[in-house]
Amino acid sequence: MKTLNLNILTIVNVLFYSRIIFSLICACVLMYLYSDKNFKITNSFDGFAMMGLILLSAIGGIFGADLLKKIIVPRSKYPLVLNLLCNMNGLGKPKYYGNTEFDLNNIIQDNRLRLTLYYINNPQYPILTFKENKITYFTQEYDWNTFKWKHTIVSQGKQEKSVLQFEGINQNNIQIKDNIDFEKIDAKDNEVLLLFIIHDLLFGKKSSFYY
Repeated sequence: MKTLNLNILTIVNVLFYSRIIFSLICACVLMYLYSDKNFKITNSFDGFAMMGLILLSAIGGIFGADLLKKIIVPRSKYPLVLNLLCNMNGLGKPKYYGNTEFDLNNIIQDNRLRLTLYYINNPQYPILTFKENKITYFTQEYDWNTFKWKHTIVSQGKQEKSVLQFEGINQNNIQIKDNIDFEKIDAKDNEVLLLFIIHDLLFGKKSSFYY
């Protein structure tokens, strides 16, 4: 089986937008098939039919993206890491390919990741740093073997934002609970999550497997 050397973040973006594309394709096909029936939203039946077409299109998009994921993930260079990132983004059914044995330097270089990320309003101020079995958030340093984390989506009025809740023992042996707000970090989409998955698999408690 030929290995795909595509960037992990690129593949996740392809899978995310493929769901929308597959939904649109299904919608066009269904509307074409239904067009011969003089479809007009003039009564309740036509309204229910329209809702049915929208629902079928959405289901088609989900199944299409899941099928594409099953084709791409096993052929990727880092299938387990890619699959866990897909799981966290709700892309396809949770399945696991590959193993946790990979080289840290290689995966960082192959995916052009940065180990130090900066505050979005101050590009000179480092906010999050990954250094093998250590992680530093602002001025607090933690060991991965005592670091617990969980990715969640938090409602903020009509909008939602990604937050990473964590608990760990810092360099002064103090137990700390805090949140990492992705909106404050100057990073590409899913870059922070990808870095957490990589270091969690190599040095941490493998919390990524809960997704």
